[in-house]
Amino acid sequence: MRVAFLRSRSRGGRSTHDFNKLRFAQLELRLAVDPDGAISGELVFPEEPGADPLAMDMVGRASGSSPLAFTLTGKGRQGGPIADFHYEYDGIVLRHWETGIGQRMTLAGTVLRAEDHGSGPTLAKAGQTAGFLAVKREA
Repeated sequence: MRVAFLRSRSRGGRSTHDFNKLRFAQLELRLAVDPDGAISGELVFPEEPGADPLAMDMVGRASGSSPLAFTLTGKGRQGGPIADFHYEYDGIVLRHWETGIGQRMTLAGTVLRAEDHGSGPTLAKAGQTAGFLAVKREA
């Protein structure tokens, strides 16, 4: 699934109507769901061709409610440059319209930066939130 992360406002706290100023990341989400609702997978950052991609390991749980809800925890892989990344996700699977045409599964929700990461001028403080949409690629 392709994931887009959206700020609630543009940098500087001003409202904006320009989508590109709200979008701050576009990543690849790869998930598997077990019959008991356990979720596992990875969130992969784009890299140059031939380079090893950066990734966060994702674990969580899906509920049996309607709409189907899920929670995920994403953590950077140990020993890698994003090992200190820790994010929490809360979302739902959006409705599949019975009479809809060409629909793809879509996940929507919010994400919280659970811990600081980086240092000095690259410090990203905990508490930052954003919305996300993940749209399944065509098979």
